[in-house]
Amino acid sequence: MAFISYIRTIRARGRPVVPLALVLCIYTFAKYNFSLDNIGRPASLNPESLTSNTAAFSGVGQNGEKQTARKEELVFFLIQCEGTPEANQGGKTASDIGRQIRQAAVMLKSAAALTSTFLRFLVIADSKSLYQRLVNTTSNWPIEYQQRLSFEYYDVWYPPGREDMRNMFRVCATERLFLPDMFPDLDAAIYIDTDLVFLRPPEDLWAEFRKFNDKQVAAMAPCLYHYGSTRNKIPFYGSSGLNAGIMHMNLTRLKSFPGGGWTPAVMKVFDNFKQRIKLADQDMLNILFHKHPQKLYELGCEWNYRVWQCSQGGNMCPQAATNGVSILHGNALVFVSGAERKLQAVFDAWERHQLGDSLRGLLTSLQEDLEEVSKKGLQSKCAKISNIDAILTKEFEKHVL
Repeated sequence: MAFISYIRTIRARGRPVVPLALVLCIYTFAKYNFSLDNIGRPASLNPESLTSNTAAFSGVGQNGEKQTARKEELVFFLIQCEGTPEANQGGKTASDIGRQIRQAAVMLKSAAALTSTFLRFLVIADSKSLYQRLVNTTSNWPIEYQQRLSFEYYDVWYPPGREDMRNMFRVCATERLFLPDMFPDLDAAIYIDTDLVFLRPPEDLWAEFRKFNDKQVAAMAPCLYHYGSTRNKIPFYGSSGLNAGIMHMNLTRLKSFPGGGWTPAVMKVFDNFKQRIKLADQDMLNILFHKHPQKLYELGCEWNYRVWQCSQGGNMCPQAATNGVSILHGNALVFVSGAERKLQAVFDAWERHQLGDSLRGLLTSLQEDLEEVSKKGLQSKCAKISNIDAILTKEFEKHVL
């Protein structure tokens, strides 16, 4: 121990010595209050506080530059699997890994452009080459933006005997159900789908953790579609179910979920409902929080705005009408299919944007693209909502202007 060696040295030189017991007390206090644990948090961090993790991040960046220490980090889960999709998994386009990488690149760009802190992405993938493809989408960014993100690779994992869950709905869609087991030392993180565009800083999304009460273990936004229809065959949360594209996870609390813990509760749902489940992990999460609604904090619908919220004859998210969309979710291939050009215009504008260029210029370009959809009569059911352009730009405009 360094302190003991130092005491021996100064004793040999005949200098006054602080009593050894006092030195050991100081050492012990420092060790357990200021040291970092194996994922970069202070060892004494209260897992229930759910503030952003503190990190002593250092290392070499993607272009070989030495990276400086970071004081804060927000942790996100990304899941990327290529695999071999089954016939009922949405066809070639839905399972196309190139599309997924393209959408993930835009999501990462929007997050990096708007954040003022450090974002740590834990990437669970079924091959290291696929992971590298994702990371490489950021390799041409200005170094200022590269240094706002880090990536870590983890292999796909399913509990023994549960590999049959791997190909439900989409390849690895159910992987996120096992994240508490995969990351036993991580207190909190947010799972996000790759087909998102941030229109508001990611730290504002993280701040929703602070609104949890002492019982809540997760957060998701309302689905506002599907679960109240005859197509659905399972119990669901609340009046319209939950969409699982964004999920805050208090991993510490999930371990003590009713029913013997999170994973046993998930397995029980799967075993009891597997013949009725259509949307894999999302259905299972709805069943779990239907039974335990007190365990869920409901995100505002503006945090997970999807095509179904504006294509059914009106805007189904009042918060978005008031404040604007915080995150746009391009599920159902909305960003790439050409079927909903208002929402696709947001994705296209961000895809064209070069990091380092003016966000004001991006806003102007986006507003012009949205106007063009209306002027040219491009395909869009959401265009029938008179204020849809404002809904899609209002929140982003706040952070630009």
